[in-house]
Amino acid sequence: MMKRHSIRRSITAALLTAGVALGTATGAQALAPAHHGFWHHRVEGRVVSPEPVTVHYGPGVNRWATGTINNGMHVWIVCKARGGQVGSNDRWYKLAGGQGWIPAYYVNNYRYVRWCTR
Repeated sequence: MMKRHSIRRSITAALLTAGVALGTATGAQALAPAHHGFWHHRVEGRVVSPEPVTVHYGPGVNRWATGTINNGMHVWIVCKARGGQVGSNDRWYKLAGGQGWIPAYYVNNYRYVRWCTR
């Protein structure tokens, strides 16, 4: 006859295994953004600026402004491109979800950001 704690462990292990399998199947779709499904290419960053940073339609200060992002906000970066110089940096980050572009000068990114291919 099995001891009570052995039965509990077996049941717990079975439930955890089933939960992980189910979570993997459904969680992968939840993590994938609308941008080509390449969730693993996105890089998290944090806006660091004393003033709100203007989001532009393209990589440059001469592009239309589409909004602002406040200091401390987390952003998801898709790729980078060269554009108008801001501070000492001419790189701009394209934000996930088609939100626009922000100057890299005002973003601390947590990993390498790949170059835009288009």
